[in-house]
Amino acid sequence: MRTPVLLGLSLSLVFSGSWVIAQSHSSDGSLRTHIEGINIPSIPNAPFTAKVAVTWDQPLVGGGTVSRKYYTQVARDSQGRVRRETRSFVAANSSAEPPLRTFTILDPIGATRTTCTQSTMTCTTTEFHPSLSLGIEQDDAFASDGKNLKRVSLGEQTIDELPVKGTREVMTTSAGSNGSNRVVVSNRELWYSPDLQMDLSVVRDNPQMGQVTLNVTDLVRGEPDSSLFTIPSGYETRNAYVR
Repeated sequence: MRTPVLLGLSLSLVFSGSWVIAQSHSSDGSLRTHIEGINIPSIPNAPFTAKVAVTWDQPLVGGGTVSRKYYTQVARDSQGRVRRETRSFVAANSSAEPPLRTFTILDPIGATRTTCTQSTMTCTTTEFHPSLSLGIEQDDAFASDGKNLKRVSLGEQTIDELPVKGTREVMTTSAGSNGSNRVVVSNRELWYSPDLQMDLSVVRDNPQMGQVTLNVTDLVRGEPDSSLFTIPSGYETRNAYVR
């Protein structure tokens, strides 16, 4: 029986979490894989629509890799509202549409997070307060819990006619940390857009989980269709947010 690999895109702004490809068992006993997505901060006056294309080259026991992909549609309006999706992986050589799992609307003005699940056609609204800072450390290196991070500038280039600044980060985890008896070296390459205040390209490479590549594509700057930030008809809504 094949173990299903499910996508979960985190909306967290925590810096250290973006290194993680986490795996956990769901209630039915299947293995669920969670890949940290590109963070889209809820800031005003920087509207756009785009896709985030993701590929995962996962190493296999005994050699070789298996490649999967998906994309998600994302948008942010002038108020700072953000809409994004989660989708399931398909094979890298597949022409199938990655199945939609959920979409989430973050509203910093109304202080709400609304998450809609495609399989049940239900939406739940909870409280949301955007972070004021990405919290990225400015030191060249730090040590914590057996981990050491070194950061190197890659200079500047353009992506979709936007200037971006590149950074390579190398995380070294000493033997004995996180239950491993080996030194583990993970790499991350980021290309950050000051105009949009978000990364447009992220490549994460971990010897245990493989390489994950996230690229913002089909980027259109300007106000998105307002319908993206409303709940479509047919969804049952539940408000779990009490002020």
